[in-house]
Amino acid sequence: LKEASRKKAMFAQVLEIDAEDSIALFGMGSTLAVLGEHEEACVHLARAAEVDASNSAVYLRWGRSLEALSRELDAVEIYRKGMDVASRRGDLMPLREMEHRVLILEAGQVS
Repeated sequence: LKEASRKKAMFAQVLEIDAEDSIALFGMGSTLAVLGEHEEACVHLARAAEVDASNSAVYLRWGRSLEALSRELDAVEIYRKGMDVASRRGDLMPLREMEHRVLILEAGQVS
C-alpha cells in the first residue's frame, strides 16, 4: 500500500501537467484500484479509454473495478468493448481474461 500511495502521488503530478496522458490515467486508475478506491479508479480508467481506445489492458482493469463495485452488468459491457479492442490488436492475454470474466459473470458465479 505504501508503494501504491507513492505511485498515486507520482501519477497525480503527471496528470497535473498533462490531464490527457493515457499512461498516467491508466496508472492512476490501476493504483487507485489497488488502494480499493474503485469509484475513482473507474473515472480515471474511463478517461484513459477515451484518450487511448486501443489499450485493451484499460478495459480489463476497468471491468475489474466495476466488479469490485458490484456493477456486473457494466463490467460485462466494458469487457465486451475490451474484447473487441484486444481481438483487433492481437492482445491474447487480456482477451482471454476478459472472455473468462464475461463467462463467469454471465453464469452468475463469483470469482
